[in-house]
Amino acid sequence: MIFTLLKLSLRKLWNEKSFSFLSIAGLSLAVVSATIILLYVSYERSYDDFRSSDIYRLSYHGFEHNVETGSSAQTVPALAPALKNDIPEVTASVRLVHTGPFMADPVMEYNDKKFRESKIYYADPEFLSMFAYTMIEGSATSALAQQDHAVISKSVAKKYFGNDLATGKTLTFHRGERGSQQITIAGVFEDIPLNSHFHTDFVLSFSSIGANNIDSDWDWGNFYTYIQVQPGLQPEAVQSKIPGLLHKHLGKYMSDIEAKGYRVEFQLQPVQSIHLNSKLWGELEVNGDATTVEFLQIVALFILLIAWINYINFSIARSTENSKEISIRKINGASRAQLIGQLLTDAAVVNFIAIIISVACIQITLPILKVLIDLPADVSLGWQGAVILITIYLAGTLGAGLYPAFFISSLNPVSLLKSKVSRSLASVNLNKALIIFQFTASVVLIIGTITVYQQLTFMRNQELGMDLEQTLIVKGPSVKDSTYKATRSSFAIETKRLPGVVSFAIASSIPGDEVHWGRSFSRKDSPENSVGCAIVAIDENFFPLLGATFASGKNYPDGTTVWQDAIIMNETAAKALGYSNPADIVDQTILWNENERQFPKKVIGVIKDFNQQSLRSKIEPFVFTLKEYIFAPWAGEFYAFKIQGKNIAESVQNIQHLWATLYPQNPFDYFFLDQHYNAQYKNDDRFGKVFIVFSGLAIFIASLGLFGLTAYMTVLRTKEIGVRKVLGSSTFQLVYLLSANYLKLVLIAFVIACPLGILLMNEWLAQFAYRISFNAWIFILAGVLSFTIACLTVAVKSWHSANIDPARALKYE
Repeated sequence: MIFTLLKLSLRKLWNEKSFSFLSIAGLSLAVVSATIILLYVSYERSYDDFRSSDIYRLSYHGFEHNVETGSSAQTVPALAPALKNDIPEVTASVRLVHTGPFMADPVMEYNDKKFRESKIYYADPEFLSMFAYTMIEGSATSALAQQDHAVISKSVAKKYFGNDLATGKTLTFHRGERGSQQITIAGVFEDIPLNSHFHTDFVLSFSSIGANNIDSDWDWGNFYTYIQVQPGLQPEAVQSKIPGLLHKHLGKYMSDIEAKGYRVEFQLQPVQSIHLNSKLWGELEVNGDATTVEFLQIVALFILLIAWINYINFSIARSTENSKEISIRKINGASRAQLIGQLLTDAAVVNFIAIIISVACIQITLPILKVLIDLPADVSLGWQGAVILITIYLAGTLGAGLYPAFFISSLNPVSLLKSKVSRSLASVNLNKALIIFQFTASVVLIIGTITVYQQLTFMRNQELGMDLEQTLIVKGPSVKDSTYKATRSSFAIETKRLPGVVSFAIASSIPGDEVHWGRSFSRKDSPENSVGCAIVAIDENFFPLLGATFASGKNYPDGTTVWQDAIIMNETAAKALGYSNPADIVDQTILWNENERQFPKKVIGVIKDFNQQSLRSKIEPFVFTLKEYIFAPWAGEFYAFKIQGKNIAESVQNIQHLWATLYPQNPFDYFFLDQHYNAQYKNDDRFGKVFIVFSGLAIFIASLGLFGLTAYMTVLRTKEIGVRKVLGSSTFQLVYLLSANYLKLVLIAFVIACPLGILLMNEWLAQFAYRISFNAWIFILAGVLSFTIACLTVAVKSWHSANIDPARALKYE
């Protein structure tokens, strides 16, 4: 029985080649597109799935009169031990902290090998066990128990030690102004998978920090706190006890701020939710975005629905040609169940062929797409791909096959033999509704494509308030001694003699980086009201090099001691302190609050706001101070060079040669500032490419369906076309006759799609602090494009049908 059904289906596909081609091509394109999108979505949702679901991260949230005023992924070092000691449901708690709060990117040295390392963390002894590190050498439970011990990743061990055992070997840890330290390798772990919200190359024992009373420090807010709770415990059981814990350890402080309307909370975040749902200050790495993932799922669903609707429309339209076959089978005793079985088999065969073709296409296109649209390297057609394909196959077979099967099998055989249903089939309301849905989805995708493209272009071309072009950045030396300042002065002098180097500056942070150094500042006349500001230490050449302009006041004239207590603020900081006119704050004394002490600083200038970070983030209050007179080894150090001329490579070589001469112990680690800044948009660019490419495919599939349906509908009206031509109808009139109904449906779809497109894209745009606004031209362009696509699709076949010889048309039965 099954063999017979399959044989009939394959024979039918062979005899109806145009239907077969259109159906299989549309379904194959849809399956390939949807599967690749869903593989990427699945990858984004898989972050930290290999870790226990009982692990949570604590995040800080500050409130003023119940309005959130600040939030951070970082907390204080005293929180973790307090949670473990005071809340029985917490089975383990660990702290993780990057080297950033202590030093700039340091250098590790082993024999003659020196590398600058950026993924170095300090962690409590239980950290490796909590996060289930796979140890190749050493023990996860004891590797971090001793001071100055560290574990390293497999790739780092290979880089420093080759194929030799790493355990027991000693590295020199160069920490900039903090001097050097000898660390002993106590273990090697497998590299962290890409789908983790943080990645470590070095993990040093927490005691190696060397800070006093750190377990009772409730003020130093640069630490990440993770806890593991009892298996199956609801997080609310721990969350509800944290306010009591804070009052126990910070009773007076908590009472004082609560009396003023302030509130502090530490909230639990499931570790698996961090990558897509956490957008806090101080994230360990750049996270993904849940809204983006949801939008891609919508695109995948639209693509599949459009392809399945094509199949439904084709099946119903084709049934008019097969009406005699269906009626004869019913008259000869075929039951409705048998007809449904045959029609479902047809759908199963078509979908199966599409799946087979899709698997081959996915294997071919995935490596290409990883390059063209920057898909993650770990996205592959594994077991998850198999689940996706099986699900699509079953849904396509049943979803796209059931309705045509029930509809066609219910037709009256007598009516079929008399061909009384042909015209009605061409104009049933379901067909119209499905076409409207297809083009509603298509117009929404066109609106989305235009919006995404415009937003990404807006972010790329927005005036940032500074010039990033042809700016070379070199990470400052980490191997330093007592002669460093003198050497740095010599380096600055020598750079002026290098051809192509226009200017040179030093800063603790550069545009494109989140600034982790901050303090509160207050007006001298109201010291109790403070404003948190990010701090960047610079020299007098920094603003001229970047082309930043002043709203009021002036830049540092030089780096002499006259200006050691002078600061520069951005416009946002001045406004936050109550000076709406930037000129009013110039020459005013502002208090720099540091460890319960206040240091008076004179404001000499207000720099115009510039975007330190991407346009996803609002401009924050910034304070700039002379680096020469600040001891802040945690702040970072970058050398900036403005290069002029076309021979950039030669200029870079000259700088590298000077670097090797004056800083022979330090690796030359450089990049260009514009590329570094634009790297913030990597995830957005990837989303834009995926969205635009696959939206285009969805629109093409919809057009393919409309073309096929037009072809079948014109066949039904062949005799009518011949009669009209004999009676004098022009080709244009016939094309209009055949096209008008479809174009009306496209117009209805456009009206429905516009508000839906606004709703969806507003949700996506909401994640950007600076974004485009919807203009009428976006909808006009979307309407013109959708109407043009529909016109061309319908007109091609209609024009061909309208030009059929009327003698041939009148012979049509």
